[in-house]
Amino acid sequence: MGDEATALVLLPARAGGGMIPTIIFVLMAATPSSPFDARLVPATTPAAIWRLIFSVAVPFWLFIMATRVTMFLLTWTRNPLVIISPPSVRIVQHLLLLPVLLLCYRAALAIGWPRERRWIATLKHMGLGFVFAICARPFLVIPQAIHDDDLTLIRELWISELGPESLRSLWISSIFDFSLSYYFGLALLLAARTYAELEHEKLRTAQLQSDWMKARLQALRMRLNPHFLFNTLNSAVAVVRTQPHTAERMLIGLSELLRSVLRDGEPEQIPLRHEAEFVRKYLEIQRLRFPDRLTYDIEIPPETEGALVPALLLQPLAENAVIHGVSDEREAVRVRLRAHRDGERLVLEVENTSAPHRGPAPPGRKGSGIGLGTTRERLRAMFGTQQDVELAEETPGATIARVRIPFTLATAQGD
Repeated sequence: MGDEATALVLLPARAGGGMIPTIIFVLMAATPSSPFDARLVPATTPAAIWRLIFSVAVPFWLFIMATRVTMFLLTWTRNPLVIISPPSVRIVQHLLLLPVLLLCYRAALAIGWPRERRWIATLKHMGLGFVFAICARPFLVIPQAIHDDDLTLIRELWISELGPESLRSLWISSIFDFSLSYYFGLALLLAARTYAELEHEKLRTAQLQSDWMKARLQALRMRLNPHFLFNTLNSAVAVVRTQPHTAERMLIGLSELLRSVLRDGEPEQIPLRHEAEFVRKYLEIQRLRFPDRLTYDIEIPPETEGALVPALLLQPLAENAVIHGVSDEREAVRVRLRAHRDGERLVLEVENTSAPHRGPAPPGRKGSGIGLGTTRERLRAMFGTQQDVELAEETPGATIARVRIPFTLATAQGD
């Protein structure tokens, strides 16, 4: 075996030859445009674990292979007298190492990083890195021997014509170089897994918050239903002895209202025109009880008819206006429902005219009662600080309940 053939196989790789491309790849993977920025599913099943390993390790290792081959070619270009393994042999070396890398990474994920006896896990991880790195030199020498059709080159794995010192240097250099690549890749894999788990946890937390909010809103809405039903039934009971025909008509109207309230699949938000129609039917029921004292107006501009509002938003306000405007008075009471757009907000007003001698209500007072309290809770849960509910007496004898919520058209909602 000639010296030239020996040098061809034994030229040691520089330690930086593996570390530099590895660092470059890690920096590329950390950029926003990196393929690793894609959503990764949490590795909770064997199939998912393998998908994660393949999605990270294969691109990583192919990049390392391409960079190493390029760097060796550049080395040869700068110094043609240096004889190194051809690119085809280097490529075969890295392709042979790829299955070993995947198996080692799978074992590393199985070992994990337990809290107890962590030193044992550390030794296992070091052992996996050593097993991978020690395979690198045989996977270079054997393909080189086959490429040169000289199987005696395989002896260079344990005997070097350049002496024991050179042989030891070659092994140390190879193990150090590929160990660095292995551990950088493992760190990248663990980072990808952690990222996937954090993303999954964010989505899961958001979903839980959404489900909790829906359940809370549903509970608040269901709290309104018996309150509304009880008060409306009381209105019918109040006239059942003296005006049975009127009571019957009130109960028929109530059944229509309940049908819409209890309708399956009722969305949490509906177009304003639907809510206004619901309030109109409710006020018609109350007007049957107070035909000579209660009148109402509903003024909904066309540009606000399609605005989304929480279902059963205006009914408690209208009910509050009727109860406080009619119950203790003999004067005629007029209930007005108005809506208008104020920039990016929808303003809803329910006004009732009452006797002037009642005295003014405190400006901007927040009101009380189940209906108003629940309405305020629902709006706070749905819109946070972007909503406002207030009661005010802006003119003598006229109390206004005013609601401000974000203006959103029901473009994607079915009517």
